[in-house]
Amino acid sequence: MIYAAFTVWLVLTIFAGIGVYRIWASFGKGQWVNWALLPGTLVSEMAYIFGSLITGGEIKKAKLVPDRADKGDGQPTTTATPRLQFVGPIVASLMSLVACGAVILIVHALLGEPVMARFLDEEFVSQVSLSKELPETWDALWDEVDKQVEILRRMCETWGSVDWLNWRVVLFVYLAACLAVRLGPVSRPIRATLGAVAAVAGVIALIGFIHKPFESVIHDIWPLMTYVWASLLLLLTGTLAVLGLMGLWRVITGKDAPGK
Repeated sequence: MIYAAFTVWLVLTIFAGIGVYRIWASFGKGQWVNWALLPGTLVSEMAYIFGSLITGGEIKKAKLVPDRADKGDGQPTTTATPRLQFVGPIVASLMSLVACGAVILIVHALLGEPVMARFLDEEFVSQVSLSKELPETWDALWDEVDKQVEILRRMCETWGSVDWLNWRVVLFVYLAACLAVRLGPVSRPIRATLGAVAAVAGVIALIGFIHKPFESVIHDIWPLMTYVWASLLLLLTGTLAVLGLMGLWRVITGKDAPGK
């Protein structure tokens, strides 16, 4: 059951990251979003290019961060075309997903201890972390919704209490957020990304069934997965709150009236 839960949370995490990116880019300064997320952009786009190349694809243009002259929403203008019509985009998206996930694990191992020590404690891990089983009843579903509120609150408390003068804290929070937002190739077909997620989940489940101790690895990375999801949940909630306040201000000042 843990593998099914892992798949669902991975899909939700990717969609949350794509949502954060596209809302930020919709503000009209997409090139600045890419500069702000540059570490994640580099890892995701370079991995996608590599995935395209190994499937016999063609790189027509490589420009990771658009300049002001580029039109559109500021998404990276790298054009990588996998040769295989269906498998190629899935492999390329898979490379992007695996690369960002691997770098998140590395960043966590090197820099994450000060933040994760604040984010996690015995009570939180046992009661509020992401469920390792999918809800099977209506009550269980609402319990999971309640958990999301507690996870969001825990994330706010964590970022409010960490030592921001510690360079490891700043670097970990920044890099983890960049990589989490760019887990999914934001400028690529979403079906290929979902295919990549299904491939990852299938391989993990297969390894778990063949090698039972592998399940303990999933349990070990679950706190980090909870942190990644919580950070995206906070960014998404904060962004939507800002959009709501901006809309309210436009209503109050009359700037959203016809002809304004």
